[in-house]
Amino acid sequence: MPPRAETPRVFDLSLPDLPLEAGARVAPHLVRGWWWGPPEDLAWLQSRARVHSEQATREGRLRVVRRTASELRDAASELRDARRSGPRRTPDAVPTVLLVHALTGDMNAGGEGGWWEPVIGHGRPLDPSRVRLLCFNNLGSCYGTFGPADEGFPQRTDDTRFGPSPVLPKGDLRLDERSLPATITPWDQARSILAALDALGVDEVALVTGGSLGGMVVLCLAALAPERFQRMVPIATAEAASAWVVGWNHVARQALLLDPEYPESPRRGLELARQLATLTYRAEAGLDALQPRPRAWSSRTLYPVESYLEYQGTKLEARFDARSYLALLGAMDHHDLTRVPTPNGGPGVDRIRASALTIGIDRDVLFPPEHMKNLSRRLRAQGLHAEYAVLCSVHGHDGFLIEWDALAPLLLRALALPPGVGRDARLSSPAGVRARKTS
Repeated sequence: MPPRAETPRVFDLSLPDLPLEAGARVAPHLVRGWWWGPPEDLAWLQSRARVHSEQATREGRLRVVRRTASELRDAASELRDARRSGPRRTPDAVPTVLLVHALTGDMNAGGEGGWWEPVIGHGRPLDPSRVRLLCFNNLGSCYGTFGPADEGFPQRTDDTRFGPSPVLPKGDLRLDERSLPATITPWDQARSILAALDALGVDEVALVTGGSLGGMVVLCLAALAPERFQRMVPIATAEAASAWVVGWNHVARQALLLDPEYPESPRRGLELARQLATLTYRAEAGLDALQPRPRAWSSRTLYPVESYLEYQGTKLEARFDARSYLALLGAMDHHDLTRVPTPNGGPGVDRIRASALTIGIDRDVLFPPEHMKNLSRRLRAQGLHAEYAVLCSVHGHDGFLIEWDALAPLLLRALALPPGVGRDARLSSPAGVRARKTS
């Protein structure tokens, strides 16, 4: 029987400055991560990062982090000075599983209150005594990784790749770019995670998985560093953001930007943006089941679904930063796997070597399941082992955060995929031959 795992911990890293795809530069490049694994891992982690106490880990869940420029400099200096000598690579006892959170999630994937708590833990599919679990707060978020909630985060005017920002004439109603965060893409978020893995000495990842925006980052990771990822499970996402996705994000963004309190405190704007997004995360049947029409009606009473949306908007406004929300909506818009920011370039799908289980959600209106089904076919056509599974949920897109009984066996199935790292993952390999025969 494997030794019982330690309790989950949050940790901080100071990484090399990160040039963004649109031209801005992230400095200091601070990243906050989450780890849960076997006891022998802890000494390794403490030698590579500043590890929070168990109490601080519990208290830091979904807590917005806002730092001044001096606090950021001090934190970066402290992290560099605190790095001690220790194992250069992860202990070999267990494989590494990398989790990537969705739009407004944080790095706390498991443990009490974790966004995948029901499938992470002792005796569950992702068992920290059998695998090393890592999750990083995505670049541009507001839960400890450098983002727009911090002082000094670059502005849209720093997107130098596309020339200087336009000078707005008097009366022009376009928003001043100095009030907008610099553009972040899933490629940038993936490169931030790769830098964090480098700092920890994690050379190989047995499984990388995430849903929605997290699934976009999963695909970018597998394309940027194909030699590092053995298996991938993108969930409820796509190879590129469709006009449908960008359109919904545009309207949500306008609701936030038109708040007269933007950028200082656009509370109502953020609430409305979240309400709109919530409708895309759900499906009609699920909303009807959970928020049914009342038997009696009144012109002065909200319908249940209206109260539900107000609750969701208020809840997000209390735990998230508006400028971070804008940055992450933009990241989703700019997702495109055909645009690989590497010297060799080429279509991103052609670079992937990982075995794959792509998961679509049958009633997903934001990312219809055909996206994941088609991706699986493309991967098989180029000789990779790729399987497709549908997760049935009356709730729609958010099913990967709700349907635990359906998700658990899919994660076990993913862990059992043949490893796909290296050239032998292509059609000439036994795994590739098997992939051709998989429906």
